[in-house]
Amino acid sequence: MPLKQDDFETYLVSEYFKHGSINKVFSAHHYNLPISFAGFTRVLTKYHVVKSAGPNSNLSESLHILSKIVDYKIPLERIYHQFAPKTIQVSTNTLHRILHYTRLGLTRRQGAALVINPKESVERYLLGNDLSLSNPSLGRKGDLSLPMGHSKIGENPRESILRVLQQEVFTNLVLEDRFPFHLIPVHPKPLMYINIADIRVSVYHIELDKELNFSSFKLSNLRFKKLNDISALKTRPGILEIIQNYEKLSLQPEPSTTPEFNSNLNSNIFALAEIHSSG
Repeated sequence: MPLKQDDFETYLVSEYFKHGSINKVFSAHHYNLPISFAGFTRVLTKYHVVKSAGPNSNLSESLHILSKIVDYKIPLERIYHQFAPKTIQVSTNTLHRILHYTRLGLTRRQGAALVINPKESVERYLLGNDLSLSNPSLGRKGDLSLPMGHSKIGENPRESILRVLQQEVFTNLVLEDRFPFHLIPVHPKPLMYINIADIRVSVYHIELDKELNFSSFKLSNLRFKKLNDISALKTRPGILEIIQNYEKLSLQPEPSTTPEFNSNLNSNIFALAEIHSSG
């Protein structure tokens, strides 16, 4: 029995969130969908979907490979040969470019991360298990992460926040046309910037005024946890530092300028480069 129009459109939006781009949805269905690319775009617009940003390569794959360089202190090619499966999306050229920028202390891409608290419990943070690492040779699937993703240079911060909420927090509410747009500040201001590899991540705060259902194809088991509960757990690079800096900043007067930090990954890569240059 064929799907009704509304059900088909909801299915398309769901597939978009699952695969990350219209091209990937068509590819997954062997280019056999009863809709055009332009029609698919109109459906996303109807559901107020903010399209994905950033490269097609997997961010978690890149960060994991870079973390291995820090852990083992051996060249990228050896790490790539030893740990990267044939299915890896990120190339050595891309990784060299990321590594080069990181060593120079430069960023070339933008991202957004969300610190989400319930209104009555500000010491708890919404975290989920990252589903991006699907190949065990790249690392354990399920590292804890805040909702976080790529953003476009120069875009309205509300768009950046909406994209992350749609893809990593409230996916089902988008499909049900019940997305809580009121949660997004009218004039969002970053709490901080943090450099994670070659990405300058703007960190925003979202306060939940009531209990909502969380859902995502990218983060599983979304729940609230305190800093002490996650300090000893495996987290994506930069996540622990974001929460630690957030707690420090919350105890201080609002700074005149937005503070900027380096993730431990970047600091370790920079230190490794210094050792190699002086050796």
